[in-house]
Amino acid sequence: MRKTLARFLAAAVLLALAFGCAPSREEEQEGLKLWFPVDPAQEKLSATLGACPYAGAERSIPSLLSALLAGPPAEELELTAVIPAGTRLLSWSLENRVANVELSAAYAELVGVRLTLADSCITLTLAQLEGVDGVRITVNGGGQSYRDRHPLYPEDMLFTGAEEVPVEVTAALYFRRDGGDSLGYELRKFRLTEDKIPAKAVLAALIAGPEDKGLLPLLPAELTVRSAWVEEGVCTADLSAQLLEVPEEARALAVESIVATLCSLDTVERVQILIDGAPAGEFGGLDLSGPLPQASEPAPQNIPAASSPNHK
Repeated sequence: MRKTLARFLAAAVLLALAFGCAPSREEEQEGLKLWFPVDPAQEKLSATLGACPYAGAERSIPSLLSALLAGPPAEELELTAVIPAGTRLLSWSLENRVANVELSAAYAELVGVRLTLADSCITLTLAQLEGVDGVRITVNGGGQSYRDRHPLYPEDMLFTGAEEVPVEVTAALYFRRDGGDSLGYELRKFRLTEDKIPAKAVLAALIAGPEDKGLLPLLPAELTVRSAWVEEGVCTADLSAQLLEVPEEARALAVESIVATLCSLDTVERVQILIDGAPAGEFGGLDLSGPLPQASEPAPQNIPAASSPNHK
């Protein structure tokens, strides 16, 4: 490997401080490595990374990523996969010594510490290749708000050592009014840690149903949120096929409830609904092939929930 040794050793020292393990000069000379978390289940910033040998013959970005996405070998008992199963490499390019990799939507489920670990594993693995200094990761063609499309470099892979601090998010959950075909909402507070996606938590609560009297659920209880992420004001919600169980006459109102609920989050302006990873097309007379804005007047944002039932 002809990468500058001084640069590699400087990064190795930083990684040793951050992760408690780093490749030695002997390890670098032996061949390429695949990096994985040692114990991501802790979901703490003190989680460490470890490496195992890359057994493939081809030394390229797609071959290394393919091996990394497959997870650690079975004999590497101390290493664990952190990248979600089903994540695929959609495309890649190398520009100005930065590897641009586009991953499938499953990668967008990662947030917080687990996202940092996954980003670190990809960056450390690919930066071993000749001509690769940094890595830029996108999901389904778009950057994620957590990285603003900036490249990641091995020397940037440092944890602060701080513990996750829960944050409080308020959202308006829209349900059908009892005895009518209009929507009412109730305000809910969500106390979320860094590894939780607000949009996903809010959708799960919407599926679970209302707490206030006078409001009725619109979505099937068996419906699941496969993934949800926000990019440039658009929240993409990938729902399971149980959404198709909503009766035809209630589908438009159900979509409106999903869109209005997600748009009550201050980061969301429009909503793209997917079913099992694909645009739903026509659904209840609505075109779901693209993002939808909220149809009615938006609910109050960032307002503390009242102590008594509060629905419009």
